[in-house]
Amino acid sequence: MLQAQVKTKLSLVALLIASSMLAACGDSTTNIVEKDPIAVDDDHDHDDDHDHDHGGISTAGRLVISAKDSNLVSVYELQDGSLLDTFAVADTPSALAASAGKRYALVVQRTTDRVEFIDGGLFQEDHVDHLHDYQQAPALSSFVLSESRPTHISSNGSQSAVFFDGDVNSSTPAAVAVITDADITTDSNGFPVLHYSIHMHGAAQPRGEYLVSTVRDADSATTLPDKVALYHAHGDHFDEELVFAETCPGLHGSAQNAHVIAFGCTDGVLVITQEGETFTASKITNTDDFTGTMRIGTLVGAEHAEHLVGFAGSSMFAIHAEDGEMALVDWQGGEGAGIIGYGFADKGEKFVLLDNQGYLTILNYHGHEHEGAAEEPAFEFAAKVQLTTADISTMPSGSRFELAVSASDDKVYVTNPIDSTLLTIDIADAEVVATKQLNFMPHKLVWLGIAQAADAHAH
Repeated sequence: MLQAQVKTKLSLVALLIASSMLAACGDSTTNIVEKDPIAVDDDHDHDDDHDHDHGGISTAGRLVISAKDSNLVSVYELQDGSLLDTFAVADTPSALAASAGKRYALVVQRTTDRVEFIDGGLFQEDHVDHLHDYQQAPALSSFVLSESRPTHISSNGSQSAVFFDGDVNSSTPAAVAVITDADITTDSNGFPVLHYSIHMHGAAQPRGEYLVSTVRDADSATTLPDKVALYHAHGDHFDEELVFAETCPGLHGSAQNAHVIAFGCTDGVLVITQEGETFTASKITNTDDFTGTMRIGTLVGAEHAEHLVGFAGSSMFAIHAEDGEMALVDWQGGEGAGIIGYGFADKGEKFVLLDNQGYLTILNYHGHEHEGAAEEPAFEFAAKVQLTTADISTMPSGSRFELAVSASDDKVYVTNPIDSTLLTIDIADAEVVATKQLNFMPHKLVWLGIAQAADAHAH
């Protein structure tokens, strides 16, 4: 049973030692100063576009970075580069992800069946007549999810779905927990959970009171599901509403935007379209650009972006699900380049790709409906930024470059384990604007903060 568990915090001495071990060194770009953060209550009116003075509250956000082969996770203030705090979680994180409201970091510990949560300390509340910003010290939350093999996390603007694969060796079935930032804050145990009867390497997308999640036949020879079902939340559980007839063999990868939910299949992309309380399924089949064993295995979406992005190996596809169209994107990857990081950036105006050769590719997104849109590609190459001159073959075993995208401005962040640095890239100017030397080898990272709303693009 999923439940919130109270964890024992480190002693003050242990935390001070951990903080000292992870304190970053200053360099010519950024002066790193360890300090005790001061909670700030920003008591003034806000408008929906966030076009206002934040009254001293950090607009740049914060980064959560885990250390390689370690259970230590640090939180950095991006405004001045300072280390705010370091926390010891139960085990070495396998992944970091942001909660729906981007206040919390989900610290996934897959092999030990655990997800812990770090409060980044920056958040916003709706006070009816204005949006109210808060800034406080980071903290390790007492809220914990415990179920077998947490693997895929997906979020919309208000909810996060954590898919637990289950375990064939122990005959532990899969499960999906759907949580909000409020659940984490209040240490709730009343959030809805979908309990399967078998294990699967699945995917789920939250849609308000609904959940669109995968289905696997118990007699299947693979752990990958091949169907999708609609579930409806009732208190602390989900009831199955329907299983869509359209199949999705070898299902892997999912994403959503304001109107559709999509899943990657060996033969194309399964699209679930929502109109109010009505959900319908359709299929976009692979185009002639697919050869051999190519298939969409990763999907990326954003609420206000009309296109989803699909990856088939190192090939990128722009998918307009509502029009049933899929087009290959020329992202101008170098020879042997593999895509290891990606995301919509700069409030949806751009899309960034991090490759394993140490380059960041910046694409302009033209997918919004306006005059002339039909004459230009949805994604257009803008620039490529070289992030390192180091010999890529010296990358430590089990490490890779990692990407975090700001949701408040035009910055993205990349960690380089070769020299243990953190890079800040301005994607408007396509240049590295800061390099921070860390005294530990970085592993995973995620951006937290108060997100700026994507432009409405009314043309």
